[in-house]
Amino acid sequence: MIGNALELGEFELWCHPHVAAHDGSIASVQAEVRWRRQDGSFAAGNAIAAALSGRAAQELFVLHMVCDALAALRMWRGDGFELDLVLELPVPRALLEAPATRDAVAGLLTQAGAPASRLALLAVAGPGAAEGGQGTACCEVSDLLDWLRARDASCAHAAGDFIATPQPVHTLPATLRRWQASYAVMVAADAFS
Repeated sequence: MIGNALELGEFELWCHPHVAAHDGSIASVQAEVRWRRQDGSFAAGNAIAAALSGRAAQELFVLHMVCDALAALRMWRGDGFELDLVLELPVPRALLEAPATRDAVAGLLTQAGAPASRLALLAVAGPGAAEGGQGTACCEVSDLLDWLRARDASCAHAAGDFIATPQPVHTLPATLRRWQASYAVMVAADAFS
């Protein structure tokens, strides 16, 4: 079942760009895997983990999604965006930390000519919850108005997802250009006020 889904390209990377609220810079993207079935509907969040019952299927899934992530990094670079990617995968953390998995991923990174710092793998314990959880900044922002509020509060460590709606990887460059244009206009208006 997973093999067929991989072969048919049913798994998609959906992105959450992370924008530093204190200066508007875009450095990294968090990506999750979604399963779009042949009828166009998305499978439930835990369906992927449930389908990955065996270690062999998990290993195949991880390597396939790493290849997709590397392709996304190449595409973004071609569009002028040097971004780091954190890829969330619904597999046990032990699998991602196993020497065999680390060696295989390192080999794919080397083949792609990408430094290890460009791609990090994160095991997801359940739908929307990462194992161990990542630390959050002192405040989070979801749009330009939130950014203004955080900036006016002098929150130098603020960070968050300015693009609140997750989106497929191929739409990211256009979305980031729109963000950069909006940010530039806001900064220019600020300079004249």
